Amino acid sequence: MIGLSPETTPTRRGEIMTDGVITKKGVSPGKTLTIMAGVHGDEICGPEAFKELIPTLDIKRGTVHFIVANLEALTLGERQVDMNLNRAFRPNKLLTAKERGTYERKRALELMPYLRESEALLDVHSSMTKKSKPFIICEPHSFPIAKRLRFGIRSHGWDVIEAGGTDYFMNTMGKIGICIECGNHNDPKAPKLARESIIRFLTIMGAIDGRLPRECKSQKVMHAFGIYKTETNFRKAREFEDFEPLPKGTPIGYDGKKKVLAPENMLIIFPRNQDLPGKEAFILGRYE
Repeated sequence: MIGLSPETTPTRRGEIMTDGVITKKGVSPGKTLTIMAGVHGDEICGPEAFKELIPTLDIKRGTVHFIVANLEALTLGERQVDMNLNRAFRPNKLLTAKERGTYERKRALELMPYLRESEALLDVHSSMTKKSKPFIICEPHSFPIAKRLRFGIRSHGWDVIEAGGTDYFMNTMGKIGICIECGNHNDPKAPKLARESIIRFLTIMGAIDGRLPRECKSQKVMHAFGIYKTETNFRKAREFEDFEPLPKGTPIGYDGKKKVLAPENMLIIFPRNQDLPGKEAFILGRYE
């Protein structure tokens, strides 16, 4: 994990460091941006990208907050401490009493002020799926920026089925919220894609100098329209690739003794075994 001091400490010119946050300011006016990594403690590509990029980045305009989000989970090397941090950015009334008392909810409340003052967010993730494809999560108002990031797929609809993420929080304020999935946790290409995407994002938003990246004309658009949550426990029928097309009726797995089949022609995303009821087992999607 990137080493960050718990104290607020001036570092080099235009840079301030606080608990999991490095803020870099340009000499000229510009947008306030947040780039986040480590929302889940087993997703190391973002923190690895921060280690290499932050010391060398010259922010010309505006303010950029670089945030290592789930510090305790990263220290443990676990996805989370108490709950999924990417469900902790919901309004208080939509959280249970147990969720409101978690480390992740406390951390979300600490990070919300940075997001409120930011005009745009880029949140860096990776996936536990072995055959994982990099892709973008955002809503249509963020598509003009997403089109200029080097990913084969951009997707939307996640706010409805998985409310509570950092991008969801930005979207509720009408701001730009983009999450990038850079591939499998252990893919050596994931940190490289994260670094490239951060540079592209900062260039698009005018924070650093550089030529405006071209739109990726071949980028597909996917709508995430459903989520399967366990009734008892879930076991995959086999290993699936993210975005693998499944014809209607394809066996996906077993929920207890119940056979789970594809309800229609669909794409499967983030399939995972789950041991408890009410847990997210996979996402259903379709290309537009």
